[in-house]
Amino acid sequence: MSHVTRCLAVGIIVLFAACRENTPVQPQQPGSIQALIVDGAHSGNPHFFFLPPLVPDPSSFFTAGQFNAHLAPTVEVCQLDGDPSLGTANCTGTLVFGPAIMALDLTDQQYQLNWDTQASALDPTAFYRIVVRGAAQGTSLGSLDVDPVLGGMKNLKTGDVVVFQDGRTLPIKVRIENGAFGSTNSNDFVEQVVPGTIASGFLDVTTNTGFAGARFPSGWLPAGIDQVVVIIERIPVDESTGATCLSSGLLEKEGCYRFRTDPDLHTLELSFAKNVTVGVCFEVVSAVGNPNDLPFVIHRREEFSGELVGAAVPLVEQQAPFLRCDSFTPTGTTIGAALRSGHLGDAARAGLAMLSRGVGSLIEPRAAHAVDLGAGGSTDGFSRFGWAERDTMFVGPNVPTSAPAGSIIQATVQILAFHNPPPPVVGRLVTFTVTGANGTLVDGNGNATNSLQVATDANGNATVSWRLGPGPNALQASAGQVVDSPVLLADTGTVGLLVRPVTTAFTAGFGVTLPLTQANGISMQSGTGVQLEVSPTATVSWSSSDPLGTNGSVNTTGLVAIVQGNADPAVSHELDVAATGSAVGGIIKINSYAFDNFPRWTTLVWRPVAGAVSYDVDFQFGNGCTPGTAVCTTWTEHGGSPATTSNTGFVFGFVGAQPGRWQVTARDAAGAPISTSEWVYFAYII
Repeated sequence: MSHVTRCLAVGIIVLFAACRENTPVQPQQPGSIQALIVDGAHSGNPHFFFLPPLVPDPSSFFTAGQFNAHLAPTVEVCQLDGDPSLGTANCTGTLVFGPAIMALDLTDQQYQLNWDTQASALDPTAFYRIVVRGAAQGTSLGSLDVDPVLGGMKNLKTGDVVVFQDGRTLPIKVRIENGAFGSTNSNDFVEQVVPGTIASGFLDVTTNTGFAGARFPSGWLPAGIDQVVVIIERIPVDESTGATCLSSGLLEKEGCYRFRTDPDLHTLELSFAKNVTVGVCFEVVSAVGNPNDLPFVIHRREEFSGELVGAAVPLVEQQAPFLRCDSFTPTGTTIGAALRSGHLGDAARAGLAMLSRGVGSLIEPRAAHAVDLGAGGSTDGFSRFGWAERDTMFVGPNVPTSAPAGSIIQATVQILAFHNPPPPVVGRLVTFTVTGANGTLVDGNGNATNSLQVATDANGNATVSWRLGPGPNALQASAGQVVDSPVLLADTGTVGLLVRPVTTAFTAGFGVTLPLTQANGISMQSGTGVQLEVSPTATVSWSSSDPLGTNGSVNTTGLVAIVQGNADPAVSHELDVAATGSAVGGIIKINSYAFDNFPRWTTLVWRPVAGAVSYDVDFQFGNGCTPGTAVCTTWTEHGGSPATTSNTGFVFGFVGAQPGRWQVTARDAAGAPISTSEWVYFAYII
């Protein structure tokens, strides 16, 4: 090696190494390598090339039309700890030059920078490595090891010497092509530099198709990072084979994209200083143009070294006006996913949609589709992003935590979609299974079973009849592709008395099976009576909340006599009747404006009318009502009203937590009306 003084002109020897067999997809870190040149012409990154005068013309290795003009690569120089031609050599200490940003020469499709070697105070006895990266601290795209000599660069392989500009300046020129940062999808991707400070306030970056992208606000990068290369690429998904984007267990739809930065902020354990809006086009066959269909939510799932970790996390929805989704198409069939979705008709809609307009779907953030806040989401980091219908299941409203053993309660779970506001998921199949040793389910025919499958209704509710056993009872509700599934319902069957009217001589409304096996609210006209009973059968003493008998009374056998019914919508004449045994007891409400039994089984009792052979029962529900009363602004006919019966009692399930009223019209044998009673009022609070 020549020994020269620092005042002499400095040249460079470029040391070439033999080619290696494997060409890596990802750029290499040159921290410990034997190759003296690493680029696309020397078994390195196939999309990165050093250019003359540092090396002979490598243009035979170029891919035409693939020069990436959207970068701002950096170059740096470090001193090596030995002669790289003799074995492994590593960078030591502080950089002697850079990192410095290279300028774009669009005409010659290259990036370049002139290195003032004299200003770097090089040690003529040492060796140096030139490293080019997409951004400071990023992955090395390529490297070149050099040796200062007198006057120029000597290629030890060819013996050629190149004299440098003004005896000190080394022109460093490189070509960077699409794919240099590891993108494997050349049809739908982008590799572009994004600075931390953005003069216009934000910068939109999209893939070449416009199907995915991100909006970066100024100041988005964490402290210490001035710029990064953003890499976005589509991940092909084939739903027909079960290969999904997020492997979330949820109902997923395409598209699916991997977002990365170079340097990798994950590796640096850094998050964005300001959230970035990511946008991904997607296909939702049944939801296109249908604002009432189920919404899908963009999710993020962490990916390290190609492996998905953690759970898929829904993002806060954001507008994504930078997307162009009009020609977006999925990579695989969607009928398989429709069949797996649990939605009856999805498969038919999917097939019809593909026949009528292909599998392409139009989701524009400016259009009123199912995802009405846009096709984007807010995130503090990059990873894999895709679309899934995120449904949550939880115990529904008004499910009691205890009830008398032997009674039947209505166990309900509700499924809502993750959206704002959260809409109900309709038609999702929920399987209820008794998991404890006590209790059974009751099917529509009144038969006992340990498992039932029920579809959610218009409110997203799935409900089953659950007969409680004594002590602890447990019921599991599960549904596929639902977060928080299964849900466990726990209840206690109390060893107590269920007080109820004897209803065998009454008429049952729709959905009611007599005799009733559950508590119910009793609404009675004045001057009427009803026989009560208890379950399980026991010897009891009867008493009422009205010992003076102003509103009504009960005798020793449980026969109730009502003196004053609820003909006044503003004043309730409630009577509470209690049955007390040696160790147990129970209470039932009569003529209440605060019925709290659920389901809202309601027994109506009226006076017989002389000459009547039938009665028309008209029952209604109120809206716009004054709390604590049955004073309402409007009254609406209840489902099943009017009902006709020859009995003097009628049992039905009331519609909601609100007031109700009823009256009867007595008719003779010819069907002519004899008389119509007063309105009788009641109200439910649950």
